[in-house]
Amino acid sequence: MEKEKKELIKKFKVVVEDLLDNYELYTDEEKAKIKEIFQKVADLNTILDKYDIDTKLNLAEYLAACGQYFGTICY
Repeated sequence: MEKEKKELIKKFKVVVEDLLDNYELYTDEEKAKIKEIFQKVADLNTILDKYDIDTKLNLAEYLAACGQYFGTICY
C-alpha cells in the first residue's frame, strides 16, 4: 500500500508541474479549467479530512498557495 501511495504522489506531482509549466500562456478558459480541477481536489480533500487525525486543511494557507500560482481567486 505504501508503494502505491508513493507512486500516486509521484504521478500527481508530475501532472501538476506539467499543467502549470506554461500557465502564463494559457487562455482564460484553460486557466479556469485548471482552477476548477484544483477546486474539486480541494473539495475532495475536505471530504477526506475525516481520516486526518492530527492535521486539518488550513483554508487560508490553501488559498494563499493557490494565489501564488493563479493570482487572486474570488470564491
